[in-house]
Amino acid sequence: MKEAVVFDLDGTLVHSMPGIALGLNRALACLGRSSLPQERVASIIGCGVRNLCSRALGYDDEATAPADLVDELIAHFRREYTACWREVSPDPYPGIVQLIADLSHAGARLSVLSNKQHEVAYDMVRTVFGEHTFAPVLGHSGEFPRKPAPDALLHIAELWEISPQQLTMVGDSLIDAATAHAAGVQLILVNWGYSQGKDLSVAHCPVAYSAAQLRQLLM
Repeated sequence: MKEAVVFDLDGTLVHSMPGIALGLNRALACLGRSSLPQERVASIIGCGVRNLCSRALGYDDEATAPADLVDELIAHFRREYTACWREVSPDPYPGIVQLIADLSHAGARLSVLSNKQHEVAYDMVRTVFGEHTFAPVLGHSGEFPRKPAPDALLHIAELWEISPQQLTMVGDSLIDAATAHAAGVQLILVNWGYSQGKDLSVAHCPVAYSAAQLRQLLM
């Protein structure tokens, strides 16, 4: 059994994209911009809020977008998403709640590492999985650079007083893969998230196609 597991949140543990789309479209409306379909929102999440808002405004990435305009959309999005994410309840993927419970009962250490703003990530994990299942829960707060930087993942290993090689990262994207590789931790990817058809095999790691397969890889 994997005894120390760090999970991504969006697209790995929970289907949270409808709430993200709701908050983003309300933020875009504040700027007089048109709403985006959920499929478009799903294709631009995962690299942090600045990249999300830059691409929602029609730019290729945050480096090409006007900083003042992006900052304004970010402020609207953070306010709207913090207020609305519970309106579209983030659903755990089939079989995930039981798998997490079984890992916890078996004594595994479990953590969440997300690029979502920390306050929302923390509240979402507590709402879906309870208060004591994952510790720590780390969203993006500015304390550490966002994924794929390895800093937060290495911090969890240090907090648990284990080597990075003893950690397993579970995610749904090549961003998660890059984070794991940079930190030197074990990696498992799941294909039910927001990878948008990307070839996960390039990460050279096991890929789970169901919670049952993820269970086999973790337990």
